[in-house]
Amino acid sequence: MDTIPTEILIHILNFSIPSKRQRRVRKSLSRVCHFWRTAIYGSPLFWTEVRLHRTNEELQETLRRNSNGPLDVIWAPSNPGKFMDYAGMQRLAIISSQSQRWRSLVLAGPITHEIETQLMAVPTPRLVNLNIVGSFFGAPELGLSGAGASLRELTLGSAALDWGNPRLTGLRCLRLHTPRHKTPTVEQLHTILSSSPSLEILDLACWTSLSHSEPKRKELGPVLLPSLTTLAVEGVPSTVLGMLVTCIQAPNCRYIRLPSISHTLFRDNHPLKELVKLCQGPLSTVPRVLVSYNRGSGSCIITHRGTDLPPQPNIRESLVKLAKRRGVYFQTEGIFIPILEGDALRSSEGRVRSFIQEFVQPALRDLSVEIQLDLHHKWPRLTDTPSNPPKSVVTDLLLSVPLVTHLRIRSYFDPMDVLPFISTSQAVRTMDGEGGPESSWPIPLMQTLTVACNSENQSAVLESLESLISKRGPHIHHETPTPSGQADDRRDGVSHPLRPLKHIIVEDENELPFKVWDTRQGWRAC
Repeated sequence: MDTIPTEILIHILNFSIPSKRQRRVRKSLSRVCHFWRTAIYGSPLFWTEVRLHRTNEELQETLRRNSNGPLDVIWAPSNPGKFMDYAGMQRLAIISSQSQRWRSLVLAGPITHEIETQLMAVPTPRLVNLNIVGSFFGAPELGLSGAGASLRELTLGSAALDWGNPRLTGLRCLRLHTPRHKTPTVEQLHTILSSSPSLEILDLACWTSLSHSEPKRKELGPVLLPSLTTLAVEGVPSTVLGMLVTCIQAPNCRYIRLPSISHTLFRDNHPLKELVKLCQGPLSTVPRVLVSYNRGSGSCIITHRGTDLPPQPNIRESLVKLAKRRGVYFQTEGIFIPILEGDALRSSEGRVRSFIQEFVQPALRDLSVEIQLDLHHKWPRLTDTPSNPPKSVVTDLLLSVPLVTHLRIRSYFDPMDVLPFISTSQAVRTMDGEGGPESSWPIPLMQTLTVACNSENQSAVLESLESLISKRGPHIHHETPTPSGQADDRRDGVSHPLRPLKHIIVEDENELPFKVWDTRQGWRAC
């Protein structure tokens, strides 16, 4: 490598080595050989990072070796609660005079009014990356100059901008968490997204409900985002979520996280149909899917694993890691609460059934993955438990997701509400409505069943499981496929042969297994 020109070496290293933590990178690369050390210490490309929590000597050396090039300004002390001291304010004054050269600005420490004045109320024509996630003590709205290059990356936590700023175009990353006092309107957010066709990451969380008071908006057109790979939206007003679901077209999306879907969004089926299109890419990236329904609250979760941590808008979660996320996480809000009675309860239950029939079933219809269905019955407060919770939603769920390979009935969910139902071939109607009902097995692909029961219903559960084995045990592989050649109420339009049940796990009320059954050894204690 010491025979190639210095310019080519610098060019290769510049595209191969991460630009963050330049001090550590310089130290490692300069140990390779004297030629590398000379090239690195003589190139301003390796002297762009200015950390305000470092020493004055480091700042002066950086400015000496990089006298005219771009600067990446960072205020991120190891202790997030540490305020800038007098020496830091001196460094701040020096770097503020170089604002014309700033390429990126990262503020992850306490932000006082003086820091905001020195770093935001200055001209920044070359600034393209803005990351402000520190504790804020200044004005609620940051004064970013409208004159300059368009931003590429914008991350804000507990801060806000003028959302009509002309520099909010051409974004590649937009992350807004807990914007203070002033959130973008639906139209402003639509404009920002429409003007950013190269957007790759969209992460919105914990917005105020001010958008609920917006006047009725006009119809907004589609937003084509062919480069979008990551979409995470949580805790935003239903008007914002509705616009995102119905307008965004992201054919290359690989990760979607919507953990707070309001049922009021689904008063008609149009958002559900658009959401089905949006999630096809992420669902195709995972080997298995978990569908979890809580009958106590009426909430439904669809995910590719048991837990999915929300993105954190801090400098320690790199955009590279966020962009590498794959899969889905959907959760609808709970609606079965004691204050709902009569028509209100039936209306809310109808929205859950609509979500299952119009989203869950078509979204999972053509997947070649393992699907596990979990049934819960947990209430926010035990004293709020109604005497007769609805059961029709569970029936719809069992009929609408025929590709389930593993059914798990959790503790506190009465297994006798399910076992007799899946032990009997059910009558379903064809879509055209002609002719009589056809016979079809619920979840015909199920091969594993996990059941939690208590001491009171244990004998009834075991007896019901024996009946299930006699009807869906290993002998049924000689039977003919389920007679459902035409599309039925599940609208999958595919005949699913009944697979033999291979494995049963019986758990106690603490969900600890005490008895298992399989096709080889039959019943045995754990």
